Amino acid sequence: MPRSLRVRHDCIDKVKVAILQSGYPNQKALSHDTGLSLTTVSKFLTGKSVDYANFEELCRKLNLNWQEITTTAVEVISTPPRINVNTQKKTIYRLGNSN
Repeated sequence: MPRSLRVRHDCIDKVKVAILQSGYPNQKALSHDTGLSLTTVSKFLTGKSVDYANFEELCRKLNLNWQEITTTAVEVISTPPRINVNTQKKTIYRLGNSN
């Protein structure tokens, strides 16, 4: 399990809506209620890495399933290597020139 987690880019708006729906008028109110720093809350809301326990706490307070909104190292590892992309581009370029 990773030591830190971050909100997936496509879920950031969902998280921001959850703040209002959970009765927090702003980030500072959420920070005060959780006992976490405003910096931690801000990082969470902008998709930057935060400590695993803090991530779970913020999700709990916002009634979010942390597993549905997080990005993990597993996703990063599953991306194709950059060399394959370059090879494919070269192949496409060669095919385009041969016609």
